[in-house]
Amino acid sequence: MIDRPLIAVAPVGETPPDTVAEIGPILANNLNAQVVTAPGIALTSSAYDAHRRQYHSTQILDALARTKRTEWERLLGVVDVDLYVPELNFVFGEADRRRGVAVFSLARLRPSGSGENAHALFLKRAATEAIHELGHTYGLGHCRDRDCVMWFSNTLAESDRKGLAFCAAHASQLATARQYG
Repeated sequence: MIDRPLIAVAPVGETPPDTVAEIGPILANNLNAQVVTAPGIALTSSAYDAHRRQYHSTQILDALARTKRTEWERLLGVVDVDLYVPELNFVFGEADRRRGVAVFSLARLRPSGSGENAHALFLKRAATEAIHELGHTYGLGHCRDRDCVMWFSNTLAESDRKGLAFCAAHASQLATARQYG
């Protein structure tokens, strides 16, 4: 039996650990990976931009890279704060292929309303963005297929539409990337 890759998912800052735990099985299933919850990581205050009232995601990637263990093929950080990169108003997440780390935010993923359906939609959105960012850590670029998880989402409607699955081309690229490291 071939070992499945080990992906660690860490709550960053005040992210609810139960949300991280709920996302894990979805990631394991959709990425054919072993997923473990890593210890929580502090949210670096230097990443905060008071003028924007957002956190610079690249600085969070740096913190994740410093805590990544060698046995983890990938480390995914989950934050519950709004993220940005200087070129954009906001980002759902960011990834670093070279270091095998990614981060995504829950802050913009919550639907209006409450109840079971709202929670299910929230988890789907979180898993979609998590899978998308992990795809980038394997070298996958954005896709032209609007149903592929690697489609660039600029809105929640686009994220909701694309769902959790890779298109055939990206699924093949992911398999190749994993095979050759």
